[in-house]
Amino acid sequence: MKELTLDIENKEPCGALFDLLARVDIPGLSDQEKVTAYILAGKIAAFGHAIQLEVLHHVDDLTELAMAGHEPERALGQRKEFSRVVETLPRLFAQLRRGEIDQRRLEVVDERVGHLPDQALITQVEDSLVEVAPGLNRSQLARQTTKLVALADPDGHDQRCHKAKLERRVEFTPLPDGMAQLKAILPAVDARMAYDLLNADVTDLPKDDRTTDQKRADAFLDRFLANTKDRQVQVHVTIPIETLIGLTKEPGLLDGYGPIPAELACELAMQGPWRGILLDQYRHAIAMSTAKYRPTAPMREMVKVHDGGLCTAPGCTSPIRELDHVIPWPKGKTKATQLKGLCSWHHHRKHDNYTVTLDSDGTTTWTTPQGRVHTTRPHQY
Repeated sequence: MKELTLDIENKEPCGALFDLLARVDIPGLSDQEKVTAYILAGKIAAFGHAIQLEVLHHVDDLTELAMAGHEPERALGQRKEFSRVVETLPRLFAQLRRGEIDQRRLEVVDERVGHLPDQALITQVEDSLVEVAPGLNRSQLARQTTKLVALADPDGHDQRCHKAKLERRVEFTPLPDGMAQLKAILPAVDARMAYDLLNADVTDLPKDDRTTDQKRADAFLDRFLANTKDRQVQVHVTIPIETLIGLTKEPGLLDGYGPIPAELACELAMQGPWRGILLDQYRHAIAMSTAKYRPTAPMREMVKVHDGGLCTAPGCTSPIRELDHVIPWPKGKTKATQLKGLCSWHHHRKHDNYTVTLDSDGTTTWTTPQGRVHTTRPHQY
């Protein structure tokens, strides 16, 4: 279909786009046109959600709406509470109306800024998110918002973390077919260490037809139901020097999780070994190189810290499993600034007609087989 071109994906929602999609024969579209149709449908849906929220924000009696929309009034009441974003997050709400972000992404921001004590701090966080929100997926936006909220209100963040710790618990839920769910709500540092212990156990298990998830579940049971050998697990916590010497309460960053209270970060620093990492003026980790193809163990650790522990492919939030020479070796040198951490899936996909380039500031640009261009920026501490 001639109208479904890449250029049209940048248009704001309007009646013409709706009319275009209404007459589209989805099965007859090319792969590229299907992606474009999907993006346009998302923009129109976001616009519709924005209109609903604006209506809810200016309606006091929800009974009429609930009946007309065949919705439980209680659920509609929850959506009315969320409609406060029309006023509390006006710039992000405008992005929703333009189809630049979807409602789920706006929800994760609202959930996190709701803890802030005044509108000025909420606006401060929103100002930092407006530029980046359209390019982040829900998990990435949640992580970035959590960090900004902690920075905006460090005392409040400490208090909320202390209160949340009091709610730690383990829950047992029966499931069908002879299964059950054991759910633990734990402090982030303890939960991360327990999860890494399970992953370490999985690597020692023999190769068989079990999936990684199945092996992890079996290792979990072995930890409780059988005698197992102890092992050490590293937990990376990045702490600003100003926090370490008591000048500020800027949170530490737990690798693979996000901000933790300054007091807890300093306690961990007192208990474990230290490794100095140089940051550039943009707070990006730098340094380390080798003349060999395979990175050294310290360099692998360095790259994981450099990339925040997560896959650097656009939109991916999986843990780093492999390192990739963005410029193939030996033309590309084996050094931290030329290596990017990827999950196994995206490491293989990169070599499947994807083009990846690396800028001097650490920004990577991915060009897909359809010609779509996505950028990822270096992790900022």
